[in-house]
Formats: sequence, structure tokens, C-alpha cells
Amino acid sequence: MSIKLTGRLMVAALLSLTAAGCQGEEAQTPAGDSLSTQEAKVEQQCVQGFNGIKNCATGSAALTRTGKGIAVSSLKDVKADGFSSEFPRATSWNLLADIGGLGETKQGFTLAARDGDQVVSALRVGMGEGDRVVLAPTFTGASGPSAYRVNLYQNGRLMLSQQHPWDYGVNSDWYNIHIRLTRIDIGFKNHASLGMLDPISTGACVWLFRGAPGAFSLDLNGKPVSGDQLEIVEEVEEGHYPYTGFSAIDVKAAASDFTILGESTVQGK
Repeated sequence: MSIKLTGRLMVAALLSLTAAGCQGEEAQTPAGDSLSTQEAKVEQQCVQGFNGIKNCATGSAALTRTGKGIAVSSLKDVKADGFSSEFPRATSWNLLADIGGLGETKQGFTLAARDGDQVVSALRVGMGEGDRVVLAPTFTGASGPSAYRVNLYQNGRLMLSQQHPWDYGVNSDWYNIHIRLTRIDIGFKNHASLGMLDPISTGACVWLFRGAPGAFSLDLNGKPVSGDQLEIVEEVEEGHYPYTGFSAIDVKAAASDFTILGESTVQGK
């Protein structure tokens, strides 16, 4: 996968998810859930996944245990079809999966971190023209959309760091993901600062992509800079409320193949 950073994108048009913010407030359950909603929750298909995580199908999707892991089928609509991973309140989550056929309908896939029913951050991987995909994050820990920073690492060494406003996105030449089965390694966390020299603030929401050496490439003054890990980090400004944990990740996609190969969390204190 080769990733290039582009200019201003209409991220609001790409994102169909609305994030409520990376905040420390506990999620509130809406009062007076209708009987039909309660019945839908009861009838939802759920399986016990990796490391005690409960996976529940959403939309028209179905979950099946296989020799490799958990297959997610009937993924037709990126707005509805997928699965939710539910777990005790955590500070970090990671997913390893094989995914294929995203290029057939070019709807892509989305991820959303939730604390109860409150969406705290979202990420859309949208299909662009040709081999392009757009990584469009949403961070709204403040009263309006948050800026974010893209960090590129190689073997743990920071190669490049670039800050961008909320309506910029990462444009990628991720051609593998359009035409064949592709291994994805994605994570989400709310960061705990390692000290005064840590460039990432405590409570910042972070999406992570991991790959082979040189898998990612960002543009710096017309020249590519490559690495094996890409971070998309919320910029925490004055007035933000640091987020302290989350309890679910929603994954939705329009794909012909999707198999969960591994999933894990780091439980919150």
C-alpha cells in the first residue's frame, strides 16, 4: 500500500457517520426505547470472538466461524452491513482481518469507536477514482471538528509528521484493496501520555494502520517518504475533554470477503 497526502477534501460529504466527540462523559442511554428496538437487539446475531470480545452482526450481515477466524458475509451496504465488537471499557483496540472485493461497488468501509451509544471518533475509507482510496477521520472533542496530525514511522522511528485541518484527508494509491484479498491491521486508542516530551496529548483519539516495511508513503515537497506505520492523531486543544475509554467498535463495509483473523483490546483502568 502506498499512501500520498493530498490537499483539502470534502470530508463532510464522504462521511455518513457523525461523531459526538472524544470526551470523558459517560454515554447516556436514550429513555423510552421502543419495543421494536428492544426486540431487534434481542434477535441480533452475536458470536464470542477473540479474547472475550463479542461480535454482533449489523444490517444484513451474517457471522460464521471458520478455520481461519470469523467470516462476515452479506456485506452490501457500507451504511448498514457489518459487525459491532463489544467489550469491557478499553483504552486500545486492534483488528487483524482479510478483506476483499471493496472495488466492486466502491463503497469502501467505515469504523466508529463508541462509548455506549455515543460515537466518539470515526474513520471512513472511501473509494476514489482508479486505485485511490481516501482515509477520512472525524475527531470532534471540541465544540467543532478537530484538526489532526498524520505521523509516519519506519521501524519505530518517526519519518514525517504533518498537521492538517479537519477537512483534509489522506489520499492513497491502495490498489491491492480494490482487486484482491488484502490483509489489514488497524487499531484505535485514546492516548495516555508518556511524559512531557510525548508529542501526543493524553486523551487524544488515534487511528493506526500497520503494514510491511515501506508500505505507506506520504508526500513531502513532491518527494515520497515511506514507512510501515501510519498514525492519524486528534489534535487536543484548549477546551477539549480528554477521552478516557470506549466500549465498542463498529465496522461496516461493502465487500465480497471479510474474515476477522484476530482482535484484541487493552482494558481501561
